[in-house]
Amino acid sequence: MSLAVVEIPAGAGWLRDERVTRRSGGILQYEGLETCLAELLDRSALRFSNNVAAVDRSGNTLTYRDLWSAAARVAGGLLDQGVGPADRVVVDYCNGFEWLRAFLGVVLAGAVPVLPDPACSEAELEWIVSDSGAVLCLQGPPPDGIAFLDGGASPDELALLYYVRRWGGGMHGVELTNTNVLSTIEAVARAMNLAGESARTVITAPLSTSVGCSVQLLPTLAFGGTVVASGSRGIRVPWRHPRASFPSARCVRGWGVAETGGIGLLLPSEYRKEHPRSVGVPFGGIEVGLLGPGAESGVGELLCRGPSVARRYWNDPVGTADTFSDDGWFRTGDQVYIDDEGFVYPVAVRVA
Repeated sequence: MSLAVVEIPAGAGWLRDERVTRRSGGILQYEGLETCLAELLDRSALRFSNNVAAVDRSGNTLTYRDLWSAAARVAGGLLDQGVGPADRVVVDYCNGFEWLRAFLGVVLAGAVPVLPDPACSEAELEWIVSDSGAVLCLQGPPPDGIAFLDGGASPDELALLYYVRRWGGGMHGVELTNTNVLSTIEAVARAMNLAGESARTVITAPLSTSVGCSVQLLPTLAFGGTVVASGSRGIRVPWRHPRASFPSARCVRGWGVAETGGIGLLLPSEYRKEHPRSVGVPFGGIEVGLLGPGAESGVGELLCRGPSVARRYWNDPVGTADTFSDDGWFRTGDQVYIDDEGFVYPVAVRVA
């Protein structure tokens, strides 16, 4: 599928990254990324072994050394159960240490975590297990074995599989490669200044969502910060709650979906007064375009492409053909207005 896209020049130079370059395929990509998610996280765990990696709602803590030791044992237990590289494994827990150990154990085993919509029913979960071809669904105590770490995957191999609700009903899996996930980590870490400091990130979304996992959890762990559990299995914490509990925290507004790696537009708090209705500007190599009769005047359906944008839906060629263009554009279905500075304003959101 090819589209008559009106490309919008990127604004807001403060979010540009010199490590993003345009390759032969035409899509912007990061240079110098790690090969895969497992390698990035393992290096971080070794470097920051004594740092506190996570705090739960009761105030209990886990250091990186303790968390990685537990996750490696989960990986060994998965290996004992026959889980191999690139096998899909469903991770179905509430936010907390058990979710972290199970998720990271799947990653360290070289398998692919399958993360279901947090509000899915038991019947929908069964369908996800079947549709993804998962060899295992983790719900009870995670498996335990001799510590194991897989040798690593390639950048283009599948890293995460998020199951999200599709427009019109039902669900489908969003494929994110190692390159997609690592690009999101790099973009968020740079925009939020996570590198070089001990950041504390309040997890406001279920960890099985792209916001909770790819945007909040993984960038924090990649740079030795601490994640603070807040969101639950099925709902996001209302904005005012973390603001009241952490009054000195830096809060940002943004926009993103699983297909864009969880985020694609960002509006730091210092720009909210001047642009109170905006959801931000593209960053991290994301390019935006508009589709529709009003596109030349800045109004139309928002399209995105870039290093964190998914390549396709899992096991859904029709949905893929309808949503992803041959030259990398993802059709969001959201109607927006983009001003001369590149700030994006929602006009209407497609409804199911």
